[in-house]
Amino acid sequence: MNRPNEGKDLTNQTIGGYSILHRLGIGGMSEVYLAFQNSLHRHVALKVLRADFVGSEEHEQRFLQEARSVASLIHPNIVQVYDVGKFENTLYIAQEYVPGSNLSSFIQRRGALPVQEAVSILWQATSALQKAASIGLVHRDIKPDNLLLTPDGEVKVADFGLARARGKNQNLTAVGVALGTPLYMSPEQVQGLTVDSRSDLYSLGATAYHMLSGRPPFSGDTALALAMQHIQAEPVPLGQLRPDLPKDLTDIVHRLLKKSPEDRFASAMELARELRSFIDNHLEGRGDKMVPFSGLVIDHQAITASTATEELQVLLTGRRSNGLPASGSAMKKSQSLANPWIWLLVPLTIGSALSYTLARVDPFSHQPTSTAGVIRESSIERQYALALSENNLKTWTAVFEFFPPTDALSRSYYLKSQLQIARLRLEGDDLAAAESNLKIVVESPYADEIQRTIAHIELGWIQQRLRRQSVGEEISNESYNRAIREMSILIPEKQRIIRDALPPKVRAEWETVDYLYQVGK
Repeated sequence: MNRPNEGKDLTNQTIGGYSILHRLGIGGMSEVYLAFQNSLHRHVALKVLRADFVGSEEHEQRFLQEARSVASLIHPNIVQVYDVGKFENTLYIAQEYVPGSNLSSFIQRRGALPVQEAVSILWQATSALQKAASIGLVHRDIKPDNLLLTPDGEVKVADFGLARARGKNQNLTAVGVALGTPLYMSPEQVQGLTVDSRSDLYSLGATAYHMLSGRPPFSGDTALALAMQHIQAEPVPLGQLRPDLPKDLTDIVHRLLKKSPEDRFASAMELARELRSFIDNHLEGRGDKMVPFSGLVIDHQAITASTATEELQVLLTGRRSNGLPASGSAMKKSQSLANPWIWLLVPLTIGSALSYTLARVDPFSHQPTSTAGVIRESSIERQYALALSENNLKTWTAVFEFFPPTDALSRSYYLKSQLQIARLRLEGDDLAAAESNLKIVVESPYADEIQRTIAHIELGWIQQRLRRQSVGEEISNESYNRAIREMSILIPEKQRIIRDALPPKVRAEWETVDYLYQVGK
């Protein structure tokens, strides 16, 4: 399938009072940008109708349908629509920007989730669906990609682009993705039958199965084969894949996955009552609370989906929408080489440092390290998120000045902030100052293996610069030697994470060091 036409990048332009910072992704009908709303001084996700669809009444109606569908849904677990408008020829929707990760990426990094985290996600998503059902709205595309997670444990349901109120005109189904995503769609949705809120419950059950087992309930070589599994096959019992799971929980998930809507929960409200009982009996009443997600990464992400959805639509209908190649709501990460910002790998985890993500570096030459002018947030997680967004020495210093490292959580953020400050100083060639930050990390008894290894590699790079040694002599570098020993006992995935987290100039030298070591063994 052809890649959607990206069109002109709107980065650094201002549209309807929104200053566009950079593009997050591109999908079948729209492009999504991180933008700053100048009037209210807040970041938003700005969804813009792609230029090749501008002027098409049918596509413009479909694009605006998302805003209309969710505009009245004010709920803490639903991504909020702020504004919809048209600036010159650009049609846009401004919605809440959620700094975090989607559940799909989280599962990829973590695998099957612990019971309390999974139940917290399931509870919050159920609450969102209960609100949507209260106004007769069916989401139609519940899946891990559309459940956004924030560092402090909040879940937000996104992308109501397929949502419809019961009884509304169905003529827009031919535009873009009409059927949801094959991995998670309900049997009635696969067959093109009328769906109600119980279809969303099935998709939520498929999502719950995925996060509890580490894999979707069904698989297939093609989208059609996959869809047929939802109609005909039964998933492997969760209890076989996770014997540690309480039977009450696996019973809830398998009831959600019943083929007939009548055999599922009648509503999200009924599901919530069942979850409430499970939480009280098995989690001491704590499963309905937000649980900070261990290993969560803040991604500048857009909603993602599989092009298998379009494949399935072609197979079932025999045609593509308007002859145009579509990719559902899939967003492809894009990096503009013309953008003057610099890409930077930034660590962000709550319980560990196993994941790193891309952020943009603010120019920091001659930045003071005082915290004057930095807003003090209500929690260390939010303070860290602010530092990630601003990404300068002041905001990173504020993380541990406002929240001193006195417990396990604050110590973890303290070490991550030290690594980030060292990164900025390395980029600015302030090697002596960066060295002091890195020594804090390697000497801390609280640093984990990934943090410590990154610090050793960057210290080794600094030592090479200060000693003016040649690349061929790098094996004699004590910090590099420590890093080599530490890397040798790490699994390949952790080794990859460490390499990806290094600044490019450090990584290039480290790869030479590692190669020389491997050859010399």
